[in-house]
Amino acid sequence: MWEGTAPNGNKITFLGSMHAAKDDFYPMPEKIAKPFNESEVVAFECDTDGQASIEMQFQMQKDMLLTDGTTLADHISPEAYKVFAEQVEELGSSAELYDSYKPWAAYELLSALFVRTSDITIANGIDYYLLDKTKTDGKKLVELEQPKVQLDMVTELSEETYDVLLRVSEGESKESFNENYEMLYNAWLAGDLDVMEQLTVMSDADALKEFGLTDEEIALIENRDKKQLDDRNVGMAKGIKELFSSGKKTFVCIGCAHYLGEKGIIALLEKEGYTFKRI
Repeated sequence: MWEGTAPNGNKITFLGSMHAAKDDFYPMPEKIAKPFNESEVVAFECDTDGQASIEMQFQMQKDMLLTDGTTLADHISPEAYKVFAEQVEELGSSAELYDSYKPWAAYELLSALFVRTSDITIANGIDYYLLDKTKTDGKKLVELEQPKVQLDMVTELSEETYDVLLRVSEGESKESFNENYEMLYNAWLAGDLDVMEQLTVMSDADALKEFGLTDEEIALIENRDKKQLDDRNVGMAKGIKELFSSGKKTFVCIGCAHYLGEKGIIALLEKEGYTFKRI
């Protein structure tokens, strides 16, 4: 958590959220509950339960299927398809069930299947909990980005990008996924920003080269990271400046990775004279 101060002296409390958590995180610690309860305005990445988000999810489901008679195997390399098939089967499903999926949909599905193996669940996500409480308490809810931004960041990437993402996930298993997920969650609980930045923000180009990726393929991964974090950080930072100008008691809850690194929201705003301190 941070307290941010604008050049004019207005202050905002910021929470770096985890989109998933364990049951035993609740009841929410007083350190989070107190500034949230005292706030008049609460800002999130977007309202995941709002009408626009529901329409986006419907559009995503509509767009995820191939309709030209081709199959997933026609759109990615044999190596990528082999990785996908092996992992889906390890997770208790069958790759044939997803032959009509576009590469982006297959990758997102695989990610979701891995998450379901963990006791760190999306249902316990910090932002989801606070979003519901914001509405229940009648606080003003602000969305820092539109749901379409989150749709575009996965659907507009090239098939080549998802081919690379699948290939570099070779060897991922339920066990290795849960070890890494647990490491990230524990780093978040401990407030270890260095570990969190390493796990969520920093692309390891050297490791990708050791995996055998070309410079062009590494560039695809870096472009994906830019779309998921850097580009969105710029838009959210702009919205946060508007929140500062209101002067109202405000609580901002967005994914922790968006604050971190030299292109994170904190660094972007510090360049414009805003200050942040850990609380």
